[in-house]
Amino acid sequence: MGWTGPVLITLAVGLAIVMAVWLAASRIDRLHRRVENSWASLQLQLTRRASMALVAARDGVWAPEVCAAVEAAARAALVAPPHGREHSQLTDVLRQAMADPDQLERDLADPVRSAALHEIGGAWYRACLARRFLNDAVCLARRLRSRRLVKVFHLAGRATLPVTCDIDDEPPDGLPLV
Repeated sequence: MGWTGPVLITLAVGLAIVMAVWLAASRIDRLHRRVENSWASLQLQLTRRASMALVAARDGVWAPEVCAAVEAAARAALVAPPHGREHSQLTDVLRQAMADPDQLERDLADPVRSAALHEIGGAWYRACLARRFLNDAVCLARRLRSRRLVKVFHLAGRATLPVTCDIDDEPPDGLPLV
């Protein structure tokens, strides 16, 4: 057998290590891109929800004082920096605007108000989904970055550790979500 046996074994082990490192690095890169895309999607859906709320407030879907509060919260959410929209007061204001189930039922019976509420509900639902996708991607990326192979070979590079988005995005009862 001579010297070729140990050389071939060393090459095979080295090739296996290189493949494992390459696959881990590729997966980390994909997960980081997925986190970035999920953040963009969440921001888009929160902006859409704020836009729909602003339109509904301008159309007078609620009482005048409620419309004024919703409009102010929606404007504040729209001008907030991209990573500030998820912490706006719009969710609380919309929940208060739709707190009365009987009034919400009457609003859904009116065709104009119903269309506006369906739009808000759809945007709200998509924002909830986007947040869930984001948090799933963040958890996967954090789990992969905690592995020994990733730490030893410094495969995450200088990328910051992704963080989850913890917001209260539970829609009001009775709001149509699709």
